[in-house]
Amino acid sequence: MREIRLSPLGQHLSLAEIRGIVHPVAQRIGARILTIDEPDAARNFVAVMLDEPQPWATPRRIYLLYSLDYDAWAAVMPREFGHASDPGIEWPPLGWTHLYEPEFLDHEGLIAAMADFHGIEMWSSYDLSMAVPGDFPQRSPNDVAYWQPRRLGDVLFNWWD
Repeated sequence: MREIRLSPLGQHLSLAEIRGIVHPVAQRIGARILTIDEPDAARNFVAVMLDEPQPWATPRRIYLLYSLDYDAWAAVMPREFGHASDPGIEWPPLGWTHLYEPEFLDHEGLIAAMADFHGIEMWSSYDLSMAVPGDFPQRSPNDVAYWQPRRLGDVLFNWWD
């Protein structure tokens, strides 16, 4: 597994730097950026919603996440809370950023573009699905014990207040 590093407090990419990273990456895979949602009181990550064209299908919505606490990047899809085939439902709704326990993706296009353009290594779905290691570095020492996340990805990209 990759080394997990806690970013020094306040030392993370700015929103402008994140925009500069994601725009050429989205262009490379032919996706449109729909929203870039900043972290809030509970969420420790930036969520970039992408509308990715699919051959012979409607575009799919995927997210590129950036964790401010761990300087980590991942591609995800929201966990389904309903059915995408329900009539009149746009899934996920535009602007929807509730990505609690998402499905982690190994998106080859995003992985290649992030590495080629910016030298950024995205986290794999395999690593993000692993159990949280006992020596996990935390900003607040009791968070993992309190929230009891199942997967490493749920800690790197968390909703803890």
